[in-house]
Amino acid sequence: MHTVTIVISFFIVMILSNLIFRLYPLIPAPAIQIVMGFLAGFIIPNFVIQLDSQVFLALIIAPLLFRDAQLIDVTAVLKHRKLVLYLAFVVVFITVLTLGYSIHSFLPFLPLAACFAIGASLGPTDVVAASAVTKRLDFPKRVQTIIKGEGLINDASGLISFKFAILALTTGQFSATQAGIALLTSALGGTLVGFMIALLNRWLNSILERIDAHDSKGYLLAEIFLPFLAFYVAEELHISGIIAAVVAGVMQARRFRKVTLFDAQLDSLTHTVWDMITSSLDAIVFIILGIELRMVLVPVLTSGSYPLLPIIIAIILATLLLFATRFIVLMIYYWYTSKKRKKPLKRYADDAIKITFSGVKGTVSIATILLIPESVAHRPLILFISAFVTFLSFIVGMIILPLLAEAKEETKNHLVEISILDDVINELVESAKDSRKKTNYKRVIENYRKRIEELIIDSESDTIKKDLQELRLLILQIEQDGLEKAYQIGEVSDKPYLFYLRYTREIERMIVRSFVSNMQYYFLILRRLSLLILYRMKHFQQSQKQLVMRSRHMSHEERKQLRSVFFENTQYILDALENLEGVYDTRLLDFLKLQRIRQVQMLHEQDFFARVIEIYSGSNSDELLQGYYLERKFIFKYEKDGRINKREARALRQNVNMLESYTLKEQPTNISTTILEYLNRGNK
Repeated sequence: MHTVTIVISFFIVMILSNLIFRLYPLIPAPAIQIVMGFLAGFIIPNFVIQLDSQVFLALIIAPLLFRDAQLIDVTAVLKHRKLVLYLAFVVVFITVLTLGYSIHSFLPFLPLAACFAIGASLGPTDVVAASAVTKRLDFPKRVQTIIKGEGLINDASGLISFKFAILALTTGQFSATQAGIALLTSALGGTLVGFMIALLNRWLNSILERIDAHDSKGYLLAEIFLPFLAFYVAEELHISGIIAAVVAGVMQARRFRKVTLFDAQLDSLTHTVWDMITSSLDAIVFIILGIELRMVLVPVLTSGSYPLLPIIIAIILATLLLFATRFIVLMIYYWYTSKKRKKPLKRYADDAIKITFSGVKGTVSIATILLIPESVAHRPLILFISAFVTFLSFIVGMIILPLLAEAKEETKNHLVEISILDDVINELVESAKDSRKKTNYKRVIENYRKRIEELIIDSESDTIKKDLQELRLLILQIEQDGLEKAYQIGEVSDKPYLFYLRYTREIERMIVRSFVSNMQYYFLILRRLSLLILYRMKHFQQSQKQLVMRSRHMSHEERKQLRSVFFENTQYILDALENLEGVYDTRLLDFLKLQRIRQVQMLHEQDFFARVIEIYSGSNSDELLQGYYLERKFIFKYEKDGRINKREARALRQNVNMLESYTLKEQPTNISTTILEYLNRGNK
């Protein structure tokens, strides 16, 4: 399959999986990506990826671990260093031995060394897979730290175990002493390489800074290059490239931070780019896992050489044994800790269970097992067992962990933020009294009112939000029905008709599809689009100039028609909301009624027209910037008065900074505005 086709297929699968997750957020995104990767292997002809394990570890796993190392709390990891090292080395080695002997006893035709290779690939916890399962759950910080710390360093022990298992499988030789020395050398060597690479990067950047030749983009490119360089140098020296990438990430994050404009620009750019990179690589990891499941499934099923039922039972038992071994070894550690600290063992039981089921496996396990030479007997079966134990472990973690910890609940109390925005509105109202740009101020004030409405809605429960979207869907349907009826009987001419259709698009954007019937929502959108297409076909003979100008300026009579149908629809909407008393929350119905009444008031004052077609209106960036200045002023005042703490104030300032940065960004002129200006010049 052509490389370009593979890349395009990956992007399609990534986009579709993200879309499905947004529509159905209860299904974890990694699960969707695994299934879609699995199905893509059957649907797309010749969709086969020859996964080079070293390339996979270097280009995908190394940068992901590098970024995780940058963000991890090193102080917290050091606090739990004994347990982290215990999990990363002792638990991994015991898992290798336990799984190896168990699989061999159940499938005796597999060589013991091959079974140890399977155990070595499944021993380490995959930090990417573990993070994907636990990031939406309310785990104690200590548990999260332990899991991340373990996942960042245990690949070294797993890879060393695997290499010696393969050595024993191919040559029949094994030395525990050599394995221990190799592990120690690999870990210490990887640490040293990562440390030196990070120092070299700092040295080069300091030179560029001294000669005033550095820039944020170049600095970011150098940082993105660091994990690849650290991994490559370490692997060339036959030491742990994974540990080298992790140490480089830790060192890069702990550099001295100066408060300069350059560092501020770099920090903003770094977070944006790394977020995009890590989210994309995470998706690729799970899609590849799905593809590899399909690729290892077919050879075993089609060969006819293996007894499928014993193999399936062995996979299930190996998965259960994986978690059982982890739990037992963990409890031994906690038993010793409880005796040492003279505390009851049951105090540690909850942490032990959560850490146990967080030890899920991922694509790193498959990348490791793929290192097995082609000449090894039963290679397809070895890949098959490792891949499906990996998949089952992920599914078990995905099912069990939500039962152990509730989903994270974000604080939804926006009362202080609403109060700040309300103070901003009051200041803007006073400024508008003495300004010639009253329309611009009104538009900005309306923008702030909409932000307040969003905060009020966000403070409510999911049930209220779902009801709100259902009611907005009802309002949208009433709007479309009333408009089409008025147009058919001639109460509304072309210009008000087009204008009103544009207004209904604003209602569509406010509806959150995850809370409403998707079929009904998309039916209403298709209906509006079909009405617009039919209108265009009806007036096909008219010039493009007439069609563009038609939706721009309206006469007094046309505005009167628009008001008439809007007032009539308003009456229908208010009656419908009134009839729903007792079915929906009264506060919600009152909120929608007041919102509609304010729109009627705006229409009466003729500000409604400017709001709907504000794309054609003059810039109001000056008034927006004034609003942001006022926001900062009130945030400082609230913090000084003790109404918000420093953390809350920082979060609010970050929001203002993002809005201001977006407002100040130079945007290309809208094409519709350009056409209208050109046509207006042609009329003069």
